[in-house]
Amino acid sequence: MKRFLLLLCLCTVVIFSSCEPKKTTEKESIVFWYGKKQTFGALGHPQKQINILGRIYNSEEKSTAFYSLNGGPLMLLTLGSDLHRLANRGDFNVELYRDTLQLKNRIVVYHYKEGIAVDSASTEITFHKDRTWPLPYSISWKSTDTLTKAVQVVDGLWQFDEDGLSNDTIYYDRVVCFGDSTWTDYEVRTTVTFHDFTPPRRGAPVYNVSHAAIATRWPGHDADSLQPNRKWHPLGATAEFRLTKDLDSCRWRIFDGEGFYVEAPIKDYRNIALERPYHMLHQVLSLDSLRTKYAVKLWEANSQEPDTFDLVAIKPIEHHFKGSACLLAHNTSVTFGDVTVTPVTNKK
Repeated sequence: MKRFLLLLCLCTVVIFSSCEPKKTTEKESIVFWYGKKQTFGALGHPQKQINILGRIYNSEEKSTAFYSLNGGPLMLLTLGSDLHRLANRGDFNVELYRDTLQLKNRIVVYHYKEGIAVDSASTEITFHKDRTWPLPYSISWKSTDTLTKAVQVVDGLWQFDEDGLSNDTIYYDRVVCFGDSTWTDYEVRTTVTFHDFTPPRRGAPVYNVSHAAIATRWPGHDADSLQPNRKWHPLGATAEFRLTKDLDSCRWRIFDGEGFYVEAPIKDYRNIALERPYHMLHQVLSLDSLRTKYAVKLWEANSQEPDTFDLVAIKPIEHHFKGSACLLAHNTSVTFGDVTVTPVTNKK
């Protein structure tokens, strides 16, 4: 630990004594995936942070990176891969808490090789503080011109067209979120098409699970000692539709990472086909002050919706009553279709 702190101090001395990054005529090496001008909070706030995502394309094993917010101190920035949120070499995720932001903000990312500044790039952030994401809410990808007007990206590089939203990399949780910290009881509907996946296996970055999921009552990653934070709970619950190696015993599980865990029984295991769209639904409903119902279903896009849920889980002593929704792809290549979110009041 002492050795680490000494190294960090030495790095800091080098940083502040180094000259400004050299200008380069080569192709831009620090890329912000969602643009050099980004807006957050225009609809509301799905989580307590914003995430500025990108990649340093000429990073090396000895590369280091830092960021600065509004001319403030340089902050250490982790470069991928970290076998969790950062998939590829040079990937970064500047995670900023909302209370550190002004209406207009400037974020600069610096790249160093062996203590020498080699490049920098900046993005301008507009942050709207006091807006509440509407409910009901819907996303029509055909009518969407900018991804970040429809969702807030938490992790990963995503693209969309009129057919839906697709992740660029098969890796640990690729996540987008939408909604508000004030949302309580609601239902999320979308479609999912599985294109490819890494079969479940032990160890990072798969962790024995491959899935597409909808999470509800999401507050954002919880603070830990890492950059970016990895702790994804507490939250309401994540409903994962898990794939198996031969796609012949796929099933739901609903859990919160803190002891609440329900998985579909063997009799409800499913065969799933790649390149075939499926409807996907996750409903969250407070039954009383101490219990919340989480219910899910998945069915083929060309068939009638089942009357009953595939899996229902009652979470006792619910502490996390409010939060937004997330779409997740974990070790899968997927396309999520149009999204609708509606409030739910029926407590039967």
